[in-house]
Amino acid sequence: MTATLAGLLAARADATPDRAALEHQGWVVTWGELAARVRRARPRLRGAGHGAGARAGVLARNHPDTLVALLASVAEGAELVLYDGRATGHEREQVASLAGVPGWHVPSAADHREDPAGNDPPLPGDAAQAPYLGLVTSGTGGLPKVARKHWGATLANAERFAALAGYRGEDRILCTTPLHHAYAFGVAVLPALLTGATLVFAPHPAAPTTLARAVRESRATVVQSVPFLYRALLDCGEPLAPSALRVCVSAGEPLPAELADAWLTAVGTPLRDQYGSTEFGQIGYAADAPGGPLRLVPGVEARLRGPDGSWIAAPGPGTTGELYLRQDGTEPVAYWGLPELGGASHVDGWFRTGDAGRIPAPGLVVVEGRTTRRISVAGRKVDPDEVERALKAAPGVRDCRVAAPPEGSAGHGDRFVAFVAVDPGVTEVAVRRHLARTLSSYKVPTRFHLHDALPRTGTGKVHMARLWQHAAAGPGQEEGA
Repeated sequence: MTATLAGLLAARADATPDRAALEHQGWVVTWGELAARVRRARPRLRGAGHGAGARAGVLARNHPDTLVALLASVAEGAELVLYDGRATGHEREQVASLAGVPGWHVPSAADHREDPAGNDPPLPGDAAQAPYLGLVTSGTGGLPKVARKHWGATLANAERFAALAGYRGEDRILCTTPLHHAYAFGVAVLPALLTGATLVFAPHPAAPTTLARAVRESRATVVQSVPFLYRALLDCGEPLAPSALRVCVSAGEPLPAELADAWLTAVGTPLRDQYGSTEFGQIGYAADAPGGPLRLVPGVEARLRGPDGSWIAAPGPGTTGELYLRQDGTEPVAYWGLPELGGASHVDGWFRTGDAGRIPAPGLVVVEGRTTRRISVAGRKVDPDEVERALKAAPGVRDCRVAAPPEGSAGHGDRFVAFVAVDPGVTEVAVRRHLARTLSSYKVPTRFHLHDALPRTGTGKVHMARLWQHAAAGPGQEEGA
């Protein structure tokens, strides 16, 4: 594997200059054109403070201009921090403070425009690639963390995942989730550079019908998305078949067996679960059989810790514990701006995932849910999953999320909140009565916030940060959150 992004791009541009590297809404950018755009962008990004030794922030969207800015910044030796181009000003300031970036660059065509006189800048000299990049994760409670990731380990992990999933150089990889997230970054963006495949940006955000047409018309052979979007694609009424799909990757939240079966029936290609994290990239993949245990990506090791805090030395196939991870060639996980958090996330050099799981055989893992969502209510433990199941069974409830207030907020630890998407006319009283018939009184949330729909992140997860912002206004019906 070529060790740097600049080296990967140069190799692709030399070997297949006329092959499509990127496609977006009818635009095609070849590998040769992509290399030329990056060459033109480098002096402009250097002038904007993205030079060697600097830490630079880039606001990302699923567009070729973002990839050009990313590649140019890294080629100049900047320590890159990628963040959501749709984030609010407050969110940008918060992450910039944690990451230590002076501001945010918004990629545009101006980064790589051609000189009207035809005097393109000379090919810049190679700068040493900075060892780290930063990716932002919301973390528990919606509070941001900027995970420091080592470039060498990140590229190796993406390459190993692509091999495990069976990516090919002739593939067309449809990216449906935001590229600043570790999922799209490691399953679509980097594998395209590593294999020479064509990266196709789906419209984002997009209505399900638009996304379904993109799946069909893009001639994609690989698609990465989340269960929420896969379900929306099946339900939107837009035909998906015939398609060229041969690899369909699902991540971000558990993949229901019913959804996997429905997708296989409709499309004819298995929907395969993937387990990953911002800190580690790709961890496990259902390479052997959809719905079965996940095979650990080469280089990743897992072990279990019991509820008493001791390591489970020889877990049997049915033994459940908390999953801890270690990855070849990596340093301990660290977070910019929160140095104490990295150390607290490790035990004996192993990273705590906060997930419960099993290791049915060496090299395999089964993820069974979160261990850190349990809520303490007056000394008694409440499982949010149990409350959410009861809520979803209530008439008129379409979606929900149950959580304790974030650390440091008033009442943390002795109350919890239900965010509920309901049909018109459904009231809090009706929802409460349903839960009172189903659950013990201490399992009924203290507060309810009713919404038309729950906001979601680009990877399909419920956007907890926005929900807590709405909750700050007090209880009651909240339309159009």
